[in-house]
Amino acid sequence: MKDKDRMDLYKFIGSKIKQKRKELKISQEKLGEMIGIDYHLIQRYEKGINKIPLDKLIEISKCLNTQLEYFYKDLEEEQHNAVNYPLHPELEKEITMLKDIYNYNDENLIYIAKTNIELAYGLLKKERRIKKNAGNLKKKMA
Repeated sequence: MKDKDRMDLYKFIGSKIKQKRKELKISQEKLGEMIGIDYHLIQRYEKGINKIPLDKLIEISKCLNTQLEYFYKDLEEEQHNAVNYPLHPELEKEITMLKDIYNYNDENLIYIAKTNIELAYGLLKKERRIKKNAGNLKKKMA
């Protein structure tokens, strides 16, 4: 496994820990206490900076009331999407912000983000429809 792939794996598992921890409303400090490590290490696990020893991952899964497979079951799909759907570099920042909003799990922020995405998508569909109609009109006039 390449170093980059390994780091992506650590980040993926870390993001799953963070997601489940926030879902259960458990702080990094509390999770660290539960498994006997400093919360700074939980932070480093969640950011993918440190490799998580298997025994600690098992302890974390128990504390978060989840199976060990939860941390890697979507990995293949995530890697597939990353390969087949590269991000537009100009949208990377916004996509990261959207993920943060989702992970923060605030209903108002999620509603605002969802509404704006739906609005943008509606505009895209409208623009496509206009272009299609313009193309059809040109064909009729020709």
